[in-house]
Amino acid sequence: MKNDLGNILVVKYPQLDRSKLFMLLQYCYSVMSFEYRNIVWPYEYMAFSRRNGELWERFCKAAWDHSQLPDLYRIEAPSFNEVRNSFRDRIINYTQGDPYQNNIVDEVDSVFELVGDINMVEDEMFNLNGRNHIIDFKSGFSSNEKGNTLRLIAVGRAYKHWDSNVNLLFLVRQNENNNYLETIRRSNLWEVHCGDEAYRKIDELTNAGICEIREEAIDFRNDLSPGFWNYLVNNDLAHYLDW
Repeated sequence: MKNDLGNILVVKYPQLDRSKLFMLLQYCYSVMSFEYRNIVWPYEYMAFSRRNGELWERFCKAAWDHSQLPDLYRIEAPSFNEVRNSFRDRIINYTQGDPYQNNIVDEVDSVFELVGDINMVEDEMFNLNGRNHIIDFKSGFSSNEKGNTLRLIAVGRAYKHWDSNVNLLFLVRQNENNNYLETIRRSNLWEVHCGDEAYRKIDELTNAGICEIREEAIDFRNDLSPGFWNYLVNNDLAHYLDW
């Protein structure tokens, strides 16, 4: 529905910046989604945190939906089988002529069996100026992030085996500083950007103007109904809307 409205507005007002228009519509959709979901079923902590993360991520992804950059296009995630087979082929190539080659390859296969299948699908995957970029968006950290952190590191390593030149980006809504984030930084796999820096990075990659939309349009305090806003404040949920 919001895409249909966006297309109507683009035709009616061709002078409008298409990228900014669709990001603004995504924000408006987020406001309505928050508001009417709470009317039907009042939010509690976990549900609001999860929904906020989903809507914030979608707002960020809108910067790619209508970017005007000519050399930017989205890509599909590689399968982990593709990554595994590429790694296996390199091992076979490196061990040509080695009498223990079969044993070495068998050991490599055993390691991959222990690892299992890794889901390579990430939040945003695209190519810009001939270089692959992979983005993981993070609205905030909960108390149970160890599994997610280990998965992110495993995915990062798999992507580096797929394409050693790939740019891995971890974009965090809040200015965070915790053990999980430091673990990701120390892995030297993911380039980490938090808060204002994350939005500037999105604009650098898309030239969509998300920083301008954020500064001039996002105002949950006044765009949500007073009753809902007070509910969020009283339940210590309003801080999630610091987009």
